[in-house]
Amino acid sequence: MANLSRRDAGKVLLASYAGLLVGREALGATSPLAAANAIPQDAVRRPQPASQPIRVPRTAADSTWSDVLLIEGDTPTISYRTNWVVYEESFMNGQLVGRGWNGAGFINFYDGRLNPGEYRAPEAFRLEIDGQSLATDWKWGGLEKTTTSEGFTQSTITLIHTVRPVTLKVHTKLDGTPIITRWLEVTNTASQPAALASVCSWSGVLRKSDRWRSSLSGTDQPLYSLGYFENTRWGGEGDLQWHEMPKAGYRIDGRYMRDQWRHPIFMLRNNATGEFFIGQIAWTGGYAFEFDLNPESGKDGEAAALTFAAGPSAPAPLRVIAPKETVSTPEVHLGMVYGDLDNAVQSMHTHLRRSVFMGPARERRSWIESGIGPEIEITTEQVNHAIDVAIEVGAEVFFIDASWYAAPGGDWWKTVGDWEVNRQRFPEGIKPFRDRAHAGGMLWGLWMDAERVGASSRIAKEHPDWLAMNYDGKREMGGLLDLTNPEAAKWMESQIVRVIEENELDFFRLDYNTDPGRGIRRVNDGFVENGYWRYYETVYGVYDRLRARFPKVIFENCAGGGARTDIGMVRRFNHTDATDWQIAPRSFMITNGMTMALPPEYVDRLLGGQDGQTAADFDFQSRLLLFMEPKFGFLYPIGAQVNPIFMQRTKHWIDIYKNFVRSFISTSQIYHHTPTVSGLEPHGWGVLEMGSEDQGRSICALFQLSMPTQPEYRLHPRGLDVSKHYKVTFDNSGRSTTVDAFTLMEQGILVRLEGALTSELLIFEAV
Repeated sequence: MANLSRRDAGKVLLASYAGLLVGREALGATSPLAAANAIPQDAVRRPQPASQPIRVPRTAADSTWSDVLLIEGDTPTISYRTNWVVYEESFMNGQLVGRGWNGAGFINFYDGRLNPGEYRAPEAFRLEIDGQSLATDWKWGGLEKTTTSEGFTQSTITLIHTVRPVTLKVHTKLDGTPIITRWLEVTNTASQPAALASVCSWSGVLRKSDRWRSSLSGTDQPLYSLGYFENTRWGGEGDLQWHEMPKAGYRIDGRYMRDQWRHPIFMLRNNATGEFFIGQIAWTGGYAFEFDLNPESGKDGEAAALTFAAGPSAPAPLRVIAPKETVSTPEVHLGMVYGDLDNAVQSMHTHLRRSVFMGPARERRSWIESGIGPEIEITTEQVNHAIDVAIEVGAEVFFIDASWYAAPGGDWWKTVGDWEVNRQRFPEGIKPFRDRAHAGGMLWGLWMDAERVGASSRIAKEHPDWLAMNYDGKREMGGLLDLTNPEAAKWMESQIVRVIEENELDFFRLDYNTDPGRGIRRVNDGFVENGYWRYYETVYGVYDRLRARFPKVIFENCAGGGARTDIGMVRRFNHTDATDWQIAPRSFMITNGMTMALPPEYVDRLLGGQDGQTAADFDFQSRLLLFMEPKFGFLYPIGAQVNPIFMQRTKHWIDIYKNFVRSFISTSQIYHHTPTVSGLEPHGWGVLEMGSEDQGRSICALFQLSMPTQPEYRLHPRGLDVSKHYKVTFDNSGRSTTVDAFTLMEQGILVRLEGALTSELLIFEAV
């Protein structure tokens, strides 16, 4: 309205409101854009009295309300509404296109929707089949809105392609959090196979920043900062770093174009206007996030337009679709908040807990685990000793890791796949260990590297054709089973079932010590097809069935550490290892980052073993475990005199976890006071805080990392209720004081730590 008089502007505004009552004709809506913004008369509903009072949530993430609004007509427009977030799409000129986001709860029904014509790639998904991009030429097949069994809102848009024999269903699920879930179903309606070359489950517009140059005038800030885990190598998990978004394309890869250890998550911050996007892809194969920032968008070139795409990545074709077959793409979980990183992280955690992850085995989470692994030669005496020590200090789960199936002195790595208890190693078998653990009040478990077979194993010799083939035609992928082969997959599943049943497992620990690289090469219907898609369809199906078959078994995921922490894999397990790197100060960096990607109760780390004991004092090492699922081992060897100070301190942190932390960790809110640290072996301070949902309890650990330069840190707690008083316990001294939350949060607490790799733990309890 910039070029209108006040009177004329008023007329336009009145006409806009009139359009709410009489339909799009009152607006003179003739263009697709105008039609998309109008509301027909039958879409207007008078307010109805609520059948019951609406519960007002304490926080935005606590909301459970969501809705999908469809405005039909020549240009169907959909408004997805969940929490404070509104995301909108329109079907225009044969395309499903994004129309923008709103983080303040508004539907942009009279202005504010983005014009797809100003974007080079506005389409809400990307799909290429048989060498042809299917961005356009779709026919609208309608929208169906349903309520899931959990009470969440789900919509399905059906699109029929007018050139290629393909039908597409666009699924969107809303669970009341600011995070939206999106995936596609692609059906080949032809009588011959179709090669799916590439697909993005979600793409299109994120934001358009008008007058962005003026917004940044006088600063050196970029318009957008993009955060992701920079390191893709083993032992570098969780290394969050922020990068300036260039005025060009930007791509983040994992697993295919990079190594495995980068968790598939991104965070995107608009430094001018405050929107904070957070997204994850639920996929264990290769993936990519793509962004493009066009600084000269809009009618006068004064706007900056940002688009994105997220989907699987591998050599084409990703999937050969048989005639009449339907395949589902990986889910993308994307949301927007106004706030900081922890607001976004807490929203994502609530979403994952609420509608992505499975319920706990045995009706609880956060078991304290102990075990023994191949760092030493495992014998009957060593296992019995480890069980007795675990019982003494209060462990609740005990497991034997790798080598229980291998002969003494043999190579446990090469005999993976022969899943029989080795009677040379354990002459009496496994049962005495299980009985000993149960008698001590612990659950019992074993480890398997189920998707791999060693070169010396019986199964590798009997079925060399079951080994996965690389693109060079060789079966040299570290013994990876080709789970795209139904026979190999059936055998693997039967072996897991047998190990669980024969050994009466309460706990199953899955490892994955290989890397498919570019993916499995397979020939299918005349195509050299990449095997990632079929492989993980199979893996997901196997563990879905196993969880249903063994509901009381705790399933733990690890993959040479944190190589498969994505939510596609973790949703089928109770929790996952974050890393195999336990050595300080990097151990803080990993804990810090991985508790952004996943809720704390789903993330594991170890005390004792994997060289973690070689750096930092005991409290530094043990306090990291309070912010996740803890496990420990190798506290002292057979025949050694027990160090009473060591054992007392071990029992101390276990007591804090059992009797304080565990009461709230499954619904906790976590705060990252130092979200980024300075590289793999970070310097300075690291600070983590985790509190209960009702703000009645919390813990905060402060870690002095390498090369301290500032001996003091002023902590301003974030997870307290300003109306309450708290008993604050300083764990180093064991002394307590009572302070009101306003003073704590306003003035802060000064913590002094002069030495490198030391720590302090503060415990807050409302009184």
